[in-house]
Amino acid sequence: MRSATLFALFLFSALSFYPPSTTAQPVLDANGNSVRNGGTYYILPRFWGGGGGGIKRAITGDETSPLSVVQSPFTADPGQAWRLQSLFASAFIPEGRIYISYDYVQQPGVPSNYWTAVEGEAEKTVVKVGYPNSLPGFFTIHRTSSVNSYKFQFCSNDDATSCSNVGIVRDDAGNRLLATNQETPFEFVLAPGSSVASK
Repeated sequence: MRSATLFALFLFSALSFYPPSTTAQPVLDANGNSVRNGGTYYILPRFWGGGGGGIKRAITGDETSPLSVVQSPFTADPGQAWRLQSLFASAFIPEGRIYISYDYVQQPGVPSNYWTAVEGEAEKTVVKVGYPNSLPGFFTIHRTSSVNSYKFQFCSNDDATSCSNVGIVRDDAGNRLLATNQETPFEFVLAPGSSVASK
């Protein structure tokens, strides 16, 4: 009897502290399939023909390694495959907190392969990979009004209820940087890595 009570209390506490794992809707790819936790996907614009392609890393400003996360300027360019991971041990990714990275190959000046937010200048807060002095916080993924279309937000660790849209801004060189605190989010669909790579 005691063990049954303890198990019930454990189950109740687990569900209370981690409700997103049981209540959040699964993120779907462009084909309507659940996005695999730990799978690789291309982040493609929802609206093609807007002058840009998929999301990838690039060298901007005075960087010596590709630390900036940008939208390709070429419509036909799918960008690169990104690894999407959930905080929860589930087979699929639920809407909410997400980790975005790429398959890591050691490069000089790139200590990490995960997305971070970094204070910029005119571009405000921009998205980088492996950048020092990043802001404490995390990214989330949420469905937009369109079927299978999503947006990212960045949330501060200091106030997890204060989240801002991730959108596209241009720097002086014309790069399409991913940046937070944007009124208009970058809306995208996810395409499995193998489906784009084979085309």
